[in-house]
Amino acid sequence: MKDLMPNTKVKVYGPEYVTREVKVAGLVSQPLVLTTENLREMESAEIRDLTMICGTGRKKEVIESCRGVLLSTILDRAGIILREHHSPNWIYVTLSSSDGHWALFSWHEIFNSPVGEQAVVLFEKNNRPLDENEGEISFISAGDGRPGPRRLRYLQHIGVYELARPEQ
Repeated sequence: MKDLMPNTKVKVYGPEYVTREVKVAGLVSQPLVLTTENLREMESAEIRDLTMICGTGRKKEVIESCRGVLLSTILDRAGIILREHHSPNWIYVTLSSSDGHWALFSWHEIFNSPVGEQAVVLFEKNNRPLDENEGEISFISAGDGRPGPRRLRYLQHIGVYELARPEQ
């Protein structure tokens, strides 16, 4: 993975992709639609001095600070439905953006590892609201060794799903 070639997909930024709300749906007891204002009213988390490293290992930028709400806090509010004791082993969470990018997490990454302690739905970067190059709502997994691949601008949807179990 060290010298992985970068994806050739064209980067798309602009006002046409800006999202003003994020929907939380799927295997949850309380589906949510959260606006930027709703997120600002929730308990916030701050990430400081984050070096953004892309999938190739190249340093892209250093973010002085970013603020948002932990993904785990949002999912707790939505209430993930755990059908049985071992359900967390089968649950996964997807995040998707209006520009076609997405990220994937297991339940254990979010609730049972240090990665989840820095998986944040953002509304602010460097003490300012996000601009049209980020969208009003974005996402970062600051605990990843290379945070770039799971960084999402223009976050619009968080989905909770359960894998089909293999036959025994």
